[in-house]
Amino acid sequence: MKQLDLLNEFREQVAQLRYQVEAASAMGHYDTHKVAENVMCGLLRELCDWPSLRNLNPEQTNFPGIDLADDNARIAVQVTATADIAKVKHTLEKFVSHGLEKRYDRLIIYVLSTKQGSYSQSAIDVASGGKFQLSNSEDIWDYQELCSKAADASPQKLQAALNHLKAYLRGVPVGLADEDIDPPMSPSESLTANLVDVDFPGELYIAQLNNDLVARHSNRRPGRWRETIREFNRELGTPVPSAYVVHSGALITFFDLTYSHTPYKHLVERGTEEALGSQDFWKIDEDHERVFKSLLRFSLQQRLFQEQVRWENDDRQFIFLPRPSSPNQREEVWQGDKKSKRTVFMRQFNKKDPSKVFLQKHLSFSVEFNRLGDQWLMSITPSWFFSYGEDFKKSGYGYENLSWIKRQENNQAVLNHFRFVATWLRSIDGEDLFSEGVAKDSFLSFGDILFLDGAPSLDESKWTALPEALPDESGPNLPRLFGR
Repeated sequence: MKQLDLLNEFREQVAQLRYQVEAASAMGHYDTHKVAENVMCGLLRELCDWPSLRNLNPEQTNFPGIDLADDNARIAVQVTATADIAKVKHTLEKFVSHGLEKRYDRLIIYVLSTKQGSYSQSAIDVASGGKFQLSNSEDIWDYQELCSKAADASPQKLQAALNHLKAYLRGVPVGLADEDIDPPMSPSESLTANLVDVDFPGELYIAQLNNDLVARHSNRRPGRWRETIREFNRELGTPVPSAYVVHSGALITFFDLTYSHTPYKHLVERGTEEALGSQDFWKIDEDHERVFKSLLRFSLQQRLFQEQVRWENDDRQFIFLPRPSSPNQREEVWQGDKKSKRTVFMRQFNKKDPSKVFLQKHLSFSVEFNRLGDQWLMSITPSWFFSYGEDFKKSGYGYENLSWIKRQENNQAVLNHFRFVATWLRSIDGEDLFSEGVAKDSFLSFGDILFLDGAPSLDESKWTALPEALPDESGPNLPRLFGR
């Protein structure tokens, strides 16, 4: 059927857009995001029947809080590649502070990559100050909502949306032949993807949670199991590694649950433990693959915790913390083109009172596990995190500082951050393999960086250079944010 063909092609094109945005973010190229505003404007105009939807930024550079709007439908849209709750709160705060709730009845936040699994409604309500209602489940969209809209659209609307999407992805009007627009393939070059091979045990273990835990959790949502287990362990004074997930009333981990000294023995019903091939588990269906990805992330979280790298759940990223022996600065040695050191944590002290810490800067990175056939890969997206206090709470100035840094760093700087993180992960993997006291809960290992051969050769000198900063360019309070 023609409708099914259109839907399949639309799904493929939307996936291509998402991957291009994610790759551009990893490389520090943000022009793609600006183009994506126009892409989304046309798609939402057709699929949501908002005929007057327009891009506001050509009318006013960096329109506050939103990018698109339909004044007749009283709909506003923010298009972003940042999926964390901080971006949602920042958008909503600007939206309200500029009085836009008086002009628009609904605000949609469209995430160009992939939105988080959940967002705190209470945090969103605090950000709005009671002046505007934004639903964490209905008003934060990504490609899934877009595809759902496409599935409900008429063939005419779907075809119009697809033509619009293809025109932007190809960069030319629809209808030209590929040979008219594709760059020559010779000579070719090799591209560095932000992906590394990931390996894990061939078996995982499953056991039913014990009756005490099930009874305790009866009044909570299924997704809050970790809170129940954390409270239970706190009462018993028995902390456990974070390398587990709960699914359908069962605990799943790479730890051997049949072992009498397993750290989870007080959480599961004895006699229900069983081993299952990892591949047999994630191949059951999409839901089990999603659960398996969570297990990989929690296993990574447990391993990095031992290296003083903490998981920040609200920001969905890992941050480097200082070593106890050196609380003011942390450097890691790594081997790139040559052996060098990388500063991954630094404290900046108050100039007027050197005994007080003004701000703390952490190298950070987010990860996503992806499957290509039977091969598993992990994408790494480097970033920065700013904190204050001994417990490293997120700084209220973090978003502005991060925006400033991203404007200063070019693609080579971001590539070097990625190469460092990938190399460092391999180095701690090597320490586990060759040390006498092998970490028994180090379940993941990482391989080589993925290179894509055969790409068209482009003259990078025409697009990698950053514009010269103006003498009066405003930036964060600290020059170059501790840069050297």
